[in-house]
Amino acid sequence: MSARRVLLAEPRGFCAGVESAIKSLAWMAVLHRPPVFCVHAVVHNEHVVERFERLGVRFVSHPDEAPLAAPVLLSAHGSAPEVVTAAKRRASVVVDAVCPLVTKVHHEIRTRAAAGGAVLYVGHPGHDEAVGALRQAPGLAVRVESADEVATVVVPDGEPVAVLAQTTLAVDTWQGVVAAARDRFGDVWLPPRADLCFATTNRQSAVRRLAARCDAIVVVGSPTSSNTRALADTARAAGCPRVVRVSGPEELPDADLGVVGVTAGASTPDRVVAGVVDALGPAAVDVVRAVHEDEYFPLARPVRQRLGRLDAAGELPPVLQDAFVHDRTTTADDLLTRIEDGRLVGALDPRPARSPAVRT
Repeated sequence: MSARRVLLAEPRGFCAGVESAIKSLAWMAVLHRPPVFCVHAVVHNEHVVERFERLGVRFVSHPDEAPLAAPVLLSAHGSAPEVVTAAKRRASVVVDAVCPLVTKVHHEIRTRAAAGGAVLYVGHPGHDEAVGALRQAPGLAVRVESADEVATVVVPDGEPVAVLAQTTLAVDTWQGVVAAARDRFGDVWLPPRADLCFATTNRQSAVRRLAARCDAIVVVGSPTSSNTRALADTARAAGCPRVVRVSGPEELPDADLGVVGVTAGASTPDRVVAGVVDALGPAAVDVVRAVHEDEYFPLARPVRQRLGRLDAAGELPPVLQDAFVHDRTTTADDLLTRIEDGRLVGALDPRPARSPAVRT
C-alpha cells in the first residue's frame, strides 16, 4: 500500500498504563539477573514481548510455571486474586503492573457483588483483562459481549443490575449494551466515572476525525489487542471505505491510495508506527489531533520504592539515575534503549555473579 498523503492520528500508541507497565518490567530486568518472569504478555503487542525476550524476560501463563524464588511481574491487564496469591507464594519479588483503571473496575465488581444483585460485565471472551475481572466475584459476575447477548443472559429475577466493562471496548459497543440492559432491566447501576479508559475513548475520537477525510485507514497493532480491534471497528462504523489492521509495515497490502489515515492501539510502539508511515511513502504527513493527552501513571510501587532507596544511596549509574528521576518524561522506548545500549540487564542485582562452571 502506498499513499500520496498520510493523516496521522493524535493521540495514538502507548497510553499511560502501558508506559508504566513496560517501564516497570524494564526496571525489573535491571534490578534482577535474568530470567525475570512475566505472567502473560505485559501488554498485547508482539514487538514489545520480543524486545523483552531479548533482555532475558520469560513469559508464562501462571506463576506456578516460574521457578521458586524467581522475580515475577503481573501484567497490565490485571490478574485473578488466586493468581496474585500464587505469585506471592512462589516468587522472591512480586510486582503487580496492573493498570490503575483496571484496578478501579475490579473494585467496582467486588463492591457491587457484595451489595447483592447481578453484575453484567461487558468484555471479550478469553481476554486477559476480562478473565481477571470476572474472577473478582466468581459466580456473581456474568460476561456479555454485545447488546444481543443481554436479551438472553440469565440473572436473578427482581435483583438490581450493575453494568461494568472491560476498559478497552469500542464506545459504540458499550453504549449498545447499556441501552439493551436498560430496555430489559429498567434502572441499572453504572459507575459514576465510565469504565472505558481515557486512552480508548481518545484514540477512537481521533480515528473518527480521520474517517471522513481518508480513502483508507491503517490501524497498527496486534490482533490480540482489544483496543486495536476497537479502533478498526470504530473506523468502519464512522464510514471509512477501507480499514486495514496491521502488526507492522510488512503486513501492508499492495494498493495505491490517495489519503491514508494512520492510527495505533494503546500497546503499539511508536517506532512500529513510524515504520508503517515510512513504508507508505507519502509526499506529506499531517497530524490530526483530537485531544491533548498528558496523563501519567508512575512505576509500580515495589519498583519505585526499590529504585528510590538505590537513588538515595547513590547506587544508580548516571544513565539510570536520570531515567528514574525524570520518569514522567522518560518514555518506555527510551528506557529500554538505555538498558540495551548500556548492556545493563541485571546491573543492579546485589547478588554476586555466578561463576561459570569449570569442566574437569
